[in-house]
Amino acid sequence: MSTAVKLVTKVWIAPGCIVCDACETTAPSVFEVKHDDGTCLIRPAALDAEFTKPLTPDIIQAAEECPVDVIKFDLIEVPADQAPKFATAAAAPAADKAEPHAPAAAHAEGPAPGAKASPEKPAPKKPTEKPKSTDPAIAALIAAATIRGGAAGIIKGADAPSALKEIQKQSPDKLPPDARYAKVIEQSKPEKKDGEPSRREILSAGVAWGIMGLGVGVPSLMGFQRFMMPNVLEEPEPKFRCGPLSRFANLQPGEVDETFKNSGKFWIIREEERLAAVSIVCTHLGCIPNWLGNDRKFKCPCHGSGFKPNGTNFEGPAPRPLERFKINIDAGQVVVDRSKKFLAMGPNDTAVWNDPDASIPV
Repeated sequence: MSTAVKLVTKVWIAPGCIVCDACETTAPSVFEVKHDDGTCLIRPAALDAEFTKPLTPDIIQAAEECPVDVIKFDLIEVPADQAPKFATAAAAPAADKAEPHAPAAAHAEGPAPGAKASPEKPAPKKPTEKPKSTDPAIAALIAAATIRGGAAGIIKGADAPSALKEIQKQSPDKLPPDARYAKVIEQSKPEKKDGEPSRREILSAGVAWGIMGLGVGVPSLMGFQRFMMPNVLEEPEPKFRCGPLSRFANLQPGEVDETFKNSGKFWIIREEERLAAVSIVCTHLGCIPNWLGNDRKFKCPCHGSGFKPNGTNFEGPAPRPLERFKINIDAGQVVVDRSKKFLAMGPNDTAVWNDPDASIPV
């Protein structure tokens, strides 16, 4: 009888991220940390359920290791013989991190026929949930600091500067916002008792049980070979040819061409006398906004950020305008180069768009 497993079909970052690099270290194919603007994003490829399903163990581990519990995901139940390998093990111990509407992770009913049984182990003690800060003043200060690129963290050990060691001795009410928040989080972590397994150890044990439950047949070996290969994020080619300039001649000022939204990950927008290529990634938490032609704006479905037709932010939590890519004419063709970006720091700070490579005359 085939057992059921849980696979991640959607992953997102809830408000409160402190840009700590832990998620990108664990799952670099899914998360991208940008320290220059203080944001942590979901990579565009990870917005596809078929991309996230094989990466279920990495996503769940990243959620387990997140110090502020802002990594959320949805799970779907599928038969074990139709699921990528290793997904069974990682889903069970971290199901409590999914949103309330996500079903609990399934457990294997036992080892496959003929497999050698191992002695049963006592169920690990579930760590207590970390307390959340309810002080709106502290939350506002932390949000402001992290948007500017700050990260709430306290260096420990002999490598810490002497001035920082003195700060660490102070009470939380005398610390700056980032250090105060990090100290509260550190003090709230449950201490590991002698003999009590860690979450990483529980996850490793679950992986072993999952492999035993799925057997060692030929299909299993083929799936195992897929996971032995390095995870590579498949991105579109940096340079994208969009056709002749005459193709966009009928665009009116304020209109948007969505032809390359899926294939190139950008929109072509028409300003008064120029064309520009605008990234489809929201500058808040990396979701994909929608172009609402009747309302003449881009609207992010995740947290309500709104952008004008030229990409400037005017509502919602997005901290800055949409990014622009380099655009130029080459041999009569409009070419968008995604390897070079133009980042405006605010709706009133768009001087970088005056660069000759940020738009072309039409």
